[in-house]
Amino acid sequence: LPLSVVICIFISYSVKDNVDIARIEMPPKFEPSDIDVTNGNVRSWYQGFTPGDDSQIGMVAIASISFVAAIPIVALFYIDHLFSCILGQKPELGLKKGEYYHSSMLIMGICNLILPSFGLPFVTASLPHSPQFTKALTTYNKSKTPWEVVKVHESRIAPTLVYALCLCGLVFPSVLEMCPGGVVNGILTFVGIAGILPGTGNQLMDRTLLLFTAPSGFPSATANSAVAPYSELPWYRIHLYTIIQLACLAGCWGMRFAGPFSLAFPLVVVSFIPLRLCILPKLFSQNELSVLDADERHQHLQQVNNNNAK
Repeated sequence: LPLSVVICIFISYSVKDNVDIARIEMPPKFEPSDIDVTNGNVRSWYQGFTPGDDSQIGMVAIASISFVAAIPIVALFYIDHLFSCILGQKPELGLKKGEYYHSSMLIMGICNLILPSFGLPFVTASLPHSPQFTKALTTYNKSKTPWEVVKVHESRIAPTLVYALCLCGLVFPSVLEMCPGGVVNGILTFVGIAGILPGTGNQLMDRTLLLFTAPSGFPSATANSAVAPYSELPWYRIHLYTIIQLACLAGCWGMRFAGPFSLAFPLVVVSFIPLRLCILPKLFSQNELSVLDADERHQHLQQVNNNNAK
């Protein structure tokens, strides 16, 4: 991927005389970019938590409006951060240095309490690039489908380099301005597609492909032990579970057309919890859910492997 970016930048400069190429625009200086239109002054770094001197809105009103407006945003960041931590520390990854849930949430809360007072954005682990960073540090056995985790290279060097490069982008903005905007869109597209490719462990995508596969073509225990549990269930039960998941996904995606209410889509995600805990157990048996559910399926696979070993 880095080599592709360098090649694209080189090509963009080789044709710049004949093609109008839009590049990334960065502020020339490391300073707040918001300018007061009344006097042309750059705002100060510290914004505080109180309204300005000329504001007619009292503190109680500000606090009330902020509390209501923050509910969907906090839910968004909480769910985004939590899912990223779960996906980046799944049991099948076999991490050796322990898990990182509560302390990361605490650090995120402290940062998000302080940084907005300086006009800076919220900080959170995010989908899909946070879990994919873990994937980038993972060695896989690609002879099996889905790929089997061999080892995760747990290192502090890699994230330190990432943060150092982010800092360089702020200190030397002219370096980022060399990059065409299309390259950034291409990177984001690549990151998104890489997270849903079949055979990489995305079980929803694997089962979606089974919708277009004849039951006789489903993976068997002898051909592929990692996907073999699907062969234990009737095909229509597998498809029913997949269709329910796709309907939930469509509901989340449809929230983008809800205008100002689109930020409330994390509340839609939260509504899936009672769906999973209360409704799905009435539609599927415990054995079916242990095969089809991502977290329980890992435990089911371990149990199957242990039984085979005996």
